Amino acid sequence: MADCRIVNASVVNAVSEIIKISKQYKTDGDAFMAALNEAISPMEGETKDAFNNFFSKMVQPFITEGVPKAVESTSTLLDENRKNFINVDSQIAESINSGTQ
Repeated sequence: MADCRIVNASVVNAVSEIIKISKQYKTDGDAFMAALNEAISPMEGETKDAFNNFFSKMVQPFITEGVPKAVESTSTLLDENRKNFINVDSQIAESINSGTQ
């Protein structure tokens, strides 16, 4: 089994950066959909309807919600694990300190 070590400040910084990236994915996904809608707005007919339906039901939820949420969930998971490391470290230190009294 490999040793396990966490550097709190590095993880805090990474979590913050991942949250920024998540927000940027949302912003970029919204911009993509706006550009796409603008591009197809002059179209007419069933093809436009099918194209619009596909992108609004399949693509938009993925790029404006799914990807940003997945990235944000990664930051949450990382931060919760960081907190667990801190708690376990404190518990071990407390156990050692109580044995010296």
